[in-house]
Amino acid sequence: MNEDRMQATERLQRELAALTATVEHPNGTCMVTASPKGEIKALHLHPSLLQQGAQAVGQVVTETVRLATNAAVQASFNKMALALGDGMAIDVESIAGDSPFRSTWNPVVPPKAPAEQAPPERRPRTPRAEDSDDDAFFDNPSWLR
Repeated sequence: MNEDRMQATERLQRELAALTATVEHPNGTCMVTASPKGEIKALHLHPSLLQQGAQAVGQVVTETVRLATNAAVQASFNKMALALGDGMAIDVESIAGDSPFRSTWNPVVPPKAPAEQAPPERRPRTPRAEDSDDDAFFDNPSWLR
């Protein structure tokens, strides 16, 4: 029994050490693969991002690294919960803090639509047909008791 537990612990440690997550920025200009420790394993930039200047590149890369790291941390929480059970995962979370996706479900706010776009044209509603038998139910005195 103790030997099985040791092997399971070693297997979990190996899986957590190799765990990564790949995330694409919501605007589609950057993709990052990161570990739960924040190590960047891969970084892909779309050429259109490079044309936006250094500040835009830095902001998008930073946001995408954070998203990828959060996704990897969440995957490690999920893997621990599967291996150790929900009770132990809750205990680990109480020590380490909330899992990233529990504390924020959408940490990057997508860009707003340009102000010059007019809202879509609203069509008038079609009038409802009159229903003449609505009161027939209430006309029956046996139902009013």
